[in-house]
Amino acid sequence: MLASLFARLAPLAPRSGRTAGFPRLRAFGAAASSRPGSLRSRRLQMLFFSSLPILLGAFFLLDLEPGFEAPPLAIEVSVRARRLHAEAIVIDLHVDSLLWPRDLSRSQEGGHVDFPRMRQGGLDAAAFTLPTRFFGVAGLKAFHDLWPPATWVSPWERLVYQLDKTRSWTDAQLLKDTSAIRRNHAEGKLSYFHGVEGAHALEGELSRVAELRERGVLFIGLVHLRDNEIGGSSSGSEHGLTELGRKLIGEMNRNGILVDLAHASTKTFFEAVELTTLPPIVSHTGVRSVHDSWRNLRDDQIREVSERGGVIGVMLAPPALREQSLEEAVRHLEHVIEVGGEDAAAIGSDFDGYVDPAIDVAGLPALTELMLRRGFSEERVRKILGENALRVLEALFTPRE
Repeated sequence: MLASLFARLAPLAPRSGRTAGFPRLRAFGAAASSRPGSLRSRRLQMLFFSSLPILLGAFFLLDLEPGFEAPPLAIEVSVRARRLHAEAIVIDLHVDSLLWPRDLSRSQEGGHVDFPRMRQGGLDAAAFTLPTRFFGVAGLKAFHDLWPPATWVSPWERLVYQLDKTRSWTDAQLLKDTSAIRRNHAEGKLSYFHGVEGAHALEGELSRVAELRERGVLFIGLVHLRDNEIGGSSSGSEHGLTELGRKLIGEMNRNGILVDLAHASTKTFFEAVELTTLPPIVSHTGVRSVHDSWRNLRDDQIREVSERGGVIGVMLAPPALREQSLEEAVRHLEHVIEVGGEDAAAIGSDFDGYVDPAIDVAGLPALTELMLRRGFSEERVRKILGENALRVLEALFTPRE
């Protein structure tokens, strides 16, 4: 990335003795001096290069991490809701905290998730997902955060770097089998696992699937915010799976990794569910019948996931929601249940993504309160909070014929 930047800047460099070893720059200086206004041009060049250290300094001082500025949540959580939430297994299928230079062992004012707030909010287990390409600035963000140089240009290296951050974690335990979630819940410990957001991160190397499984990756999203070599994205595309995408799903089947259909185009979605031999998931989304967004699922997609024993993680923030509203999130959950049954609904908050949720992780008991107010039974609430997700994860640790 830097090489590309300097290659573009080099022709604009001012003429001086330091350019003696660069014929291209000398030629530029000679041509500039023969053009009208060359003095003004040189002054502009000198101004730009003299300002470059200031611009770079400002870039590194820029705080790219989103804060947490939700409106005051006027929801009083009842004793019943607090008791139910504390007893339940609570699992979030999509948390992007590894993107940020944050020590999750300490309580933070910014962001949406850290381990103290996970305990406060009763979140037993989280899928700490691994995004590697977003809005065209993933490499720039890696440079800004002083990640290793290889991460500035390689999605795979960005993925591995995020995974490596967890090696020092002592507050949470990497999930090796689903019984650990119940055991850790009883002992007051946290659990985590991983998902990959966009299979472009594999860089076409399907042999990396087995390595990811060994490191705690339990699902892979085929695409993210744009089409890739695997398939089409819901960001305006109707492309389906490529041949490489079909091979990838076969490799995921062999290694026990779930297919995550979040962000998938309609065609990619339906082609992928025909190929996976495991329950499909949509780790973070909403439903179009409540909010007609490109990020959300149609009713036929909800039914498809449900009929194959999968789960749908409902986001707690726009753009899946129309507004920054926890009440709206409950309406999305309710519609998933109306169409696909209560075994299909789960939570996929998208905390610490580029989103503005109504709550941070500490506020999750308010979600339980709102579901009870909506008339959900305690059994249904338990399923949504974590039992449905846990059932699907158990499929990965159950021996198959």
